[in-house]
Amino acid sequence: MERRKKGSGQITRVEGRKSPWRASVVDSTGKQKSRFFKTEKEAKAFLREVNADANKLKTLLETGVSFRAFAEIFLQEKEKENMKPTAYKTLVANTERVCEKIGHVMLRDIDSDLVQQMIFDIAKEGYSKSVMEKSKIVVGSILKMAAAKHYLDTVPVLNITIPNAKTQDADKLAKNNWMRDDEIRAYEEECKRTYVPKKYTKYAGKELLVHTGGYKLLFILHTGLRVGEALALTWADYDDYSKTILVDKNMVYVDGEKITQTTKTEAGERVIVLNKQAVMDLQMLRKQFDEQSEIIEQRMAEELRQAEIDYAGPEQKSAKRIIKEKYDAIRREHKYICGSSNFPFGSGVSCSTSQGHRKICKKIGLTHNVTVHGLRHTYVTHYYIKHKNDPDFDLATFSKSIGHSSIRTTMEIYAHLDMTQNRFVQRAIEDLKDFTAKNYKPIFLGAIGAK
Repeated sequence: MERRKKGSGQITRVEGRKSPWRASVVDSTGKQKSRFFKTEKEAKAFLREVNADANKLKTLLETGVSFRAFAEIFLQEKEKENMKPTAYKTLVANTERVCEKIGHVMLRDIDSDLVQQMIFDIAKEGYSKSVMEKSKIVVGSILKMAAAKHYLDTVPVLNITIPNAKTQDADKLAKNNWMRDDEIRAYEEECKRTYVPKKYTKYAGKELLVHTGGYKLLFILHTGLRVGEALALTWADYDDYSKTILVDKNMVYVDGEKITQTTKTEAGERVIVLNKQAVMDLQMLRKQFDEQSEIIEQRMAEELRQAEIDYAGPEQKSAKRIIKEKYDAIRREHKYICGSSNFPFGSGVSCSTSQGHRKICKKIGLTHNVTVHGLRHTYVTHYYIKHKNDPDFDLATFSKSIGHSSIRTTMEIYAHLDMTQNRFVQRAIEDLKDFTAKNYKPIFLGAIGAK
């Protein structure tokens, strides 16, 4: 065994190994790091990297580290943990909000009084109680990591009081973010109206004159699904025999890119039995899907035939490949039940789910703001109002059907509906013990708006 010192650390050659070069170094925390490499050059590079990090840390500690400077290190570490893109984006937003208040303060100077004043400032700006809680958690997480990496000797104890929010609390939002019976009827009628511009009607035919986004919105309204859950559904998730859908995905947009990931919570994974309204919505979406699929195949065949006329030899082969790739992309988008595919109408018709919803709300003259998520609130609110006095109503099953992680979540959001009847709550708490995050027992979703 041959041993040679190389600055801070050492390189050792261990015979008989596939990667014989071992680099060993004691880092800034006092822990020894060792790794094996195939070449001495790789081992030296490793030592240089470790020593560079150590020198950087030493400089920072000597000059003082601001809260913002370490917050950047914190985010870099979190990015490596394979968080959901949406979760990481939210963490970045919460961290930036905190840094705007205390980012200039030295890490060693952070204490309870400073963080408490930050929370009060956030409350004055009208943020919700949830935002204040998340701000507190972010500060605590950053300080905990700073102590673990020896930027701080200890984690400061933060005795923080979260004040009641003046506006934007979840229950207050839910009070207004839903539609009444007459508003539902007007919304349903408008969703079924024609939205295809005249210049596109030559491709459509009678059945396709209904804007596909309308029935997409109706399906969300009649199931209480989260928008991301609905958009992630494919026709493979629907069982026509049992009239059930499997909810196990969530679609989000991060920086304009569409990403399909797991549901918001483990409790979000569920199988639900559709009510008659939702089944009718699916039937219309399926009819549109089948008709559009036929047109897709016809259009592709026409373009391939035209390519045979316009090109020859290698150019023809290349043109056909481009055409097939184009229609493969269309098919991939087209597989979603509530997808954004607007073929064959072109970009002039397409709009996001939120845009379509806002247009419809404006058209019916809705006087209060109802978001797309408000369609979910509408379903849940009406379902509860209809069934709250039913002796067989079970809050645990109800909470599971809408994908809440706990009964407490359901009660907090819909407290304005007086979901505090002891006989329901107590029974639900007991029943919830029988549920697991992977419980796929089908849950019936009743219709809304019925008297």
